[in-house]
Amino acid sequence: MDFLIKNGKVYDGAAHTFEKRDIALVGGRIAEPVPGREYRLVVDAEGMVVAPGLIDYHVHCFQHGNEIAVSPEATSFCCGATTVVDGGSCGAGGYELFHRGVVTMSDVRVLAYLLVGSGGQSNDRYPENLDPRFFDEGKIVELFDRYRGELVGLKTRISKNIIDPSMAEASLARTVEIAEKAGTRVVVHVTDCSMPLDKLAGMLRPGDVVCHIYQNRGENTCLDADGKVLDGLWAARKRGVLFDASNGRGNYDLNTCQAAIAQGFLPDIISSDINYIGSFLQPLHSLPRVLSKYLDFGLSLEQVLDCAVTRPAELVGMPELASMAVGTPADVAIFELRKKPVSYFDINGNTFDGSQVLVPMMTFKGGECVYCQADFC
Repeated sequence: MDFLIKNGKVYDGAAHTFEKRDIALVGGRIAEPVPGREYRLVVDAEGMVVAPGLIDYHVHCFQHGNEIAVSPEATSFCCGATTVVDGGSCGAGGYELFHRGVVTMSDVRVLAYLLVGSGGQSNDRYPENLDPRFFDEGKIVELFDRYRGELVGLKTRISKNIIDPSMAEASLARTVEIAEKAGTRVVVHVTDCSMPLDKLAGMLRPGDVVCHIYQNRGENTCLDADGKVLDGLWAARKRGVLFDASNGRGNYDLNTCQAAIAQGFLPDIISSDINYIGSFLQPLHSLPRVLSKYLDFGLSLEQVLDCAVTRPAELVGMPELASMAVGTPADVAIFELRKKPVSYFDINGNTFDGSQVLVPMMTFKGGECVYCQADFC
């Protein structure tokens, strides 16, 4: 099906442009509009933002494979997301099932981190085993060789309820060592961290990712006793370590986030961490709702979309997914930036009142319409 989208303000993350223009979707690709051509549908996007489909860099979508995951179809297209990265729901022991049952069967483009613990994240009642003695290096490296481009990171969780502080450094060091052999980046969950965050970040390589950076559980957060962002985190960022806001339900604190942003410690990536207890409900809700509060925190729309489109596209090795150039994939989302009071809260009891919300109106995946709000178009 062929579509013409007219009058929208088009964000092209690859070209770093944001301008009013028309685009066509023809044969699954972005195309130049052709005057006089008959299209299946002409969409008037006056006053709307037209962007590449969002890339949610941290979700849990191994539905029925573990207890924490949701359907990628149910939580992506209606949110303007066309690509998701599963945040380590599976380890080496279960990845083949995830690949065959989710990745190959989903209409959403599904990529994944592999959890370094072979058992994966099965539920919230007991954690995965991250004792480095049990990491299956051979199987991990084999899977990254087999699914290069689909597996985009090696995940670990350095939290006190998962890994004892006495073992945390050895577990992380071994994860980095295996990631080096597998030719991939490390992604580290740091909620209620088992070691100081500046020390943890100092062990990571350029391109590795710290997720849930604005959490505020336990004594190891991104802020020091005086409320200043840790010097070691600034140093890590300078070396190329990346930081994902990765909201989640219990992995985010409004006050910590605002304090860090006020000091200029902005996220490199903004993802949702969608899971079964947070989907469409506060304090998580959805990726567009998460993005909206960063607009009220003072980031520009371009900065927010860079964090949810351009940087993730670079990290998964698919920069074309951030482009609106002719010939690139027609993964496109249309949003209305609606001015209205919006309330937020977190699990720590903090609240924040926003003034705008990014509302998904229509989503295309590979040039096909996969979502349209009932009163739009």
